[in-house]
Amino acid sequence: EDNLAPKPHPHALLLTGSTLYTSGEKSGMSRACCSIVAAVCLAVSFSSAVAATHTSPTGTASSILRLPLASGRLDLPNRRLRGGGGRKVEFKVTCKETEYGQNVAIVGGGDGLGNWKKPVVMKPSPFPEWKVTCNVDGEAEYKYCMVDGDGKIAKWEHKGKVNRKVKGDCDSTNDGVYGKIPGAPVHRPPPSGGPPTREDMTAGVHLGEAKVSMGSGQANKFDQMIIDGNGHAGSWRQKLEMVKDFFYDENKANEAGFDRQHPKTEHLASIAIYLHFLSTNQVACQDTGGHHRPCAHANLASAIDEALNKVTKTPANAYLCRKIRPLLPSYSSDYTAQVPLTRIRDIAHRSDIPKWLKDDIKHNLQNKLHRCAGPEDLVTAERIWNNVKDMGDISGAFKEQMWIFMGELKEFFNAGGLDEKIDDALKKGEPDGAAKGLMEGFFHEKHAGHAQSRLEAIGRLRTHFSNWFETADHGEVMQRTRLIDVGLEQYAFVQMAEAAAVCEEQSRGQGVDWGYLLDVSRHALTNAMLSETADVKEAHSLIAEAESMMGSAVDAQRAKPWLDRALRVCTTFSDAMQKLFLERVLPIGQGLGVDGHAAAVFVEAEVRSNLLFQLSRVLSAGAKTAKHQLGAPPWTALQPGSAVGKLAEYGSLQEFVDSKQQGEDLVLLLKHAEGEEDIPPNVKGIVLAQELPLLSHLGVRARQQGVVFACSDGEAPFNEIKSAAKSMVG
Repeated sequence: EDNLAPKPHPHALLLTGSTLYTSGEKSGMSRACCSIVAAVCLAVSFSSAVAATHTSPTGTASSILRLPLASGRLDLPNRRLRGGGGRKVEFKVTCKETEYGQNVAIVGGGDGLGNWKKPVVMKPSPFPEWKVTCNVDGEAEYKYCMVDGDGKIAKWEHKGKVNRKVKGDCDSTNDGVYGKIPGAPVHRPPPSGGPPTREDMTAGVHLGEAKVSMGSGQANKFDQMIIDGNGHAGSWRQKLEMVKDFFYDENKANEAGFDRQHPKTEHLASIAIYLHFLSTNQVACQDTGGHHRPCAHANLASAIDEALNKVTKTPANAYLCRKIRPLLPSYSSDYTAQVPLTRIRDIAHRSDIPKWLKDDIKHNLQNKLHRCAGPEDLVTAERIWNNVKDMGDISGAFKEQMWIFMGELKEFFNAGGLDEKIDDALKKGEPDGAAKGLMEGFFHEKHAGHAQSRLEAIGRLRTHFSNWFETADHGEVMQRTRLIDVGLEQYAFVQMAEAAAVCEEQSRGQGVDWGYLLDVSRHALTNAMLSETADVKEAHSLIAEAESMMGSAVDAQRAKPWLDRALRVCTTFSDAMQKLFLERVLPIGQGLGVDGHAAAVFVEAEVRSNLLFQLSRVLSAGAKTAKHQLGAPPWTALQPGSAVGKLAEYGSLQEFVDSKQQGEDLVLLLKHAEGEEDIPPNVKGIVLAQELPLLSHLGVRARQQGVVFACSDGEAPFNEIKSAAKSMVG
């Protein structure tokens, strides 16, 4: 049992929503040799309702709707040399896939590289190239990673054992593209010219990378029009105009098969995918040499937004329009003016800054912004700001004006924060008088309340906005209010993450506080309903039942069916995301030359960045408590179904990948999983000795690939399964 070497078993394992048995039993093997059945039979039947697959008729799901228009953040730490001795080495890598607020960092062996613990943040110079100089003693191994604003690692470029190396006599490196490490295995697509198989689309070469092969899938007619149009459109303005033309140019719409009056949901999904890649710098913009001020971009955004207002309203279409809108620039009157963003011109001509700074601002920012604006200009502005903000010999008055301009530029790219947006709305009296008190109430709870009161305040304010949207006219007030609504939903995600942590901690002890769980869950369902990521009728019913239970003593017997229903809302959302995006994002990404990793994780990002992901964590904690209180088997089915394959035991999924065991179908008995791995194509079922969130990366992958997946609440029931399985060998 302590030996974690692979132990294949000769009998296949079949796990279904209500039974688990071996192929030996089906052929007449003694039931004594199949005692594995009883333990999981009850467990999976108990849990199958939680993880049952439902196909949403709407095809809708999340509302991530982040505002990731550029890389870096305003208060990027100053570059400094790390470590006391050794030689100085300049590290350089190219990375385009950071999101707004993220930076590339390096971490490795030795003090200068953070001792594999503390990443050293790099600087874009210029984006997408990242540089940093560190002190290195002799030879050293290292990797690049992405860090969030708080300096915590958000993603490794490669989670395997393959590292980069710097030689002892090297004083600079050019490591090429982020994520492509020399010596790391590369997945090769099959030579056939047909459509990709499920294995092609979802099998990664290394579990830690979340890599998904782009396969050989062909873009459909409309998607190919986007790909070709992007190739002919160099600048950001031209790319936005290409999207606008689908709605306004009859000839282009007819050529693409695009219905301008009633666009198909799949066409809106493709536009959303394209604009997402464009806004996150996955699709590069070029300076085409024309002369179009930012007002041209603002007017294009207004035209696209107005066309979206006329789209036939279905939950799926509403979700997609909601996703598209924050990816457009602002069309506030400040930016539709004939000469917008004039502050930077005044800044560039100040007499209290050195010539090198004047030239940098004038040539790399002012002229570019007023001639051919694009998301890369925000990166340039942040670079300039980060270079001068801590310089003591730079004028304070200049810094003040530059800081104000940074805010204006972020507003143009819709990359500002929620507080700033609400402050601006309060000053302008938008969208109406009734909203003022609700926004002030939200601010009070945001800075003085707790998760429950904040969620309640968010729900009240968003409900008011929802009613206001029904009669409001197209215009800048509508756009600003919609962006506040999106920001409120994102803030609700953060509050639900806090609530999920509380419930998960409680479930490991005496059990969840049912009143707390029901309260935060009903607020989450209210927000999901307002974003149309949950069926309105079902959400209303669940909210009413939760409020009914909150008024009396709650027991597990009553809570369990409610938890099952609420969890189905979450899994329906996950399934809808796959249906909406999975088959489109891979060929579109390939055609646009997008990094394969960014395309591969698109669907999962939609799921895990949505409020319903955090709700699923809360509900799963409640389901665990209910099982214990009802004396039910300690198993959860992340993906019910049937799986046939040889049993093999490994310590972890990573260990299985390292073993390079391929070919025959397997059902794995695993003691541990990080939750961030991918599932190789020959794995047909997994029995895991720990809990995992229903919508974890691994859970989403299992649902995508149809891999049957059962999780144990602890090692004791898992060890019973292992013991029963071993009896089949002798």
